[in-house]
Amino acid sequence: MMEKDTTILKLIEQLRSLIDFNLMTIIDYWEGDLCAIGLTKGDRLVYISTIAHLDSSVPKYDFDLEISTGSRPDQFIVSKKGRGVLLVELVQEIKLFLAI
Repeated sequence: MMEKDTTILKLIEQLRSLIDFNLMTIIDYWEGDLCAIGLTKGDRLVYISTIAHLDSSVPKYDFDLEISTGSRPDQFIVSKKGRGVLLVELVQEIKLFLAI
C-alpha cells in the first residue's frame, strides 16, 4: 500500500468503485507529495491533488490532464486543468480523457 494522505487513499477507494482500474495504472511520480496521485493510460496522465482542499468540509480535487511529450515517460504537457472540483466532475473528466 502506498503512503499517502487519507484524502488520496479515500479517493482511490471511491474511484475503484466507479472506474475499471484494469483499464489504467496508478502511478506516483510525486512520492514526497502525500496529497497527489496519477492515473495513466497510454500516453495520457491524470494528475490529482487534494492539498489545496484539506480543510474543506466537502472533498474537492484539483486535476491536470496531461499528454506525454514522448521524450521521457514522466514528462507531460498539460492540456486541461480543473480546480476545486467535486468527485462527480473528476470522474467524468477521467473517463473522457482516458477513454474508459
